[in-house]
Amino acid sequence: MRNFLSTSFTLSIAFFLVAACASSNPASLTQNGPRTIVLNGNEWTEEIAGRFASWYCYDWVNLETLGKGPIRLEVGLFGNPSFSDVGFLLYDGGYSGVLASYRRDGLEHRWDWGPKGNEYAFVIKTDGTGLYYDFTVDEKTKPREIYSCKLKQHYPPSGN
Repeated sequence: MRNFLSTSFTLSIAFFLVAACASSNPASLTQNGPRTIVLNGNEWTEEIAGRFASWYCYDWVNLETLGKGPIRLEVGLFGNPSFSDVGFLLYDGGYSGVLASYRRDGLEHRWDWGPKGNEYAFVIKTDGTGLYYDFTVDEKTKPREIYSCKLKQHYPPSGN
C-alpha cells in the first residue's frame, strides 16, 4: 500500500509539472530552430514569415486568476513586412490554428477570419482585454467571450 501511495504521489507531481510547463510555453511543430506553426493546414515558420509577435490569452475569471492558467488562445502577427496584414490564431496553447486578416485600429489590434473572412473577430484593447466576436449569430453582436491577453514577443524582431 505504501508503494502504491508513493507511486501515485510521484505520478501526480509529474503530471502537474508537465501540465504547468505546457501551459506556460506554447507548442511548436518543431522542437529545434525557429518556431513553426500550422495554419489552415499549411506550415509557417519564423524563418519565412519573420519572428512572430503574439499575445497569450487566458480565461477572464476574476482578478486573482488573470494571466494564470492554461493558454486558451494565442493571437499574433508576422515580423516579415510582406505579411503585415496577415495574422494568426492558435488554439489551446498548441501550434495549430487559422490564418486571419490583421489590422490595427488606433491602439487596438484586430483579427478577422472565417469562411468568408469576417464571420469571427478578436480584438485586443489597450488594457490587454481580449474580446471574441461571433458575427454568424448577429452582425451587431456583443463579445461572446472575454480574455486577459499578455504580449509575449515584441514586434519588430530584435536587430531590425
